[in-house]
Amino acid sequence: MSISESTYYRRQHVTGPGCVLVSIKFGVTPENGVLVVKRVGLNQDDAQIKFDLESHKTEILEGVHEANIKYGGSLQVQEIEVVPDDYPKEGQARYAAYQIAKHVLDKNI
Repeated sequence: MSISESTYYRRQHVTGPGCVLVSIKFGVTPENGVLVVKRVGLNQDDAQIKFDLESHKTEILEGVHEANIKYGGSLQVQEIEVVPDDYPKEGQARYAAYQIAKHVLDKNI
């Protein structure tokens, strides 16, 4: 049995009315779409996602796509990790995903 390591790139974006932790694992996007993993605290009983997950995924993909276009990249999102009780406002996940992708692309130049 082999042991594999995975890397998430994370960026928090907090404003007065919104809070989100964007965690992205780059790789090959699965045929069925991006995998979603819930990140819950040890004593957290409620893992119900309290925000629009589809919009969240769309914003992350848009942010990575924008960075790919601007910086000539080809990053694909394999997996995202979500905190079920985050409360993101529109555009926060896109902005954080863009910043993450820009960082990864800058690092690999």
